[in-house]
Amino acid sequence: MPKVVDHEERRRHLGAAACVVLGRVGSVGMTVRAVAQEAGMALATAQHYLPSRERMVRAAIDHLVDRVVRRARAIPADPISLDVVRQAMWQLLPLDEERVFEARVWLALTAEALVDEQVAAVLAESERGLRANLERLVAGGKANGSIGSHVDAQAEAGTLASLMDGITTRVLTAALAPDDARDQVDRYLARLAPVRGGGSA
Repeated sequence: MPKVVDHEERRRHLGAAACVVLGRVGSVGMTVRAVAQEAGMALATAQHYLPSRERMVRAAIDHLVDRVVRRARAIPADPISLDVVRQAMWQLLPLDEERVFEARVWLALTAEALVDEQVAAVLAESERGLRANLERLVAGGKANGSIGSHVDAQAEAGTLASLMDGITTRVLTAALAPDDARDQVDRYLARLAPVRGGGSA
């Protein structure tokens, strides 16, 4: 009988290998040959699944997103609260070895996006997804009263994304300790709490 090939599993495996290569040598070293070698796969096979640099980038991003989503699913999110928003942000910040690896890969891709329009387009698509998810969380918290009615969910999603970008860079460059990063997130999120007395900010 012919061997049954799980094509999606191969793509996931190559995406994971692409992330390892990015984390080790940066975007310059992310070639199909390097990814194939990391994956333990024949070059021709890897080229079949990753025929372009854009496909390699997408595979890497899909792998990162899958990792984050898998962790996020473990967060109790009913009802949505400020703590749910906090834990969701922590899944994206480099607060442990696993997430430091992910952040390093993401920054390598971000650097590539400065000079490659295709990579920039893929990252922009991912950024829109992140903001949509943050907006959904904030809007859900507003709806049940755990987040203040004064908060603009759409604008806040953009601010939270920018806050995480800044914290990520500072933690990776050792300018900010992980515990201090958590403290900064806590202090910022406190501003989103309902205003005492029922007034508006």
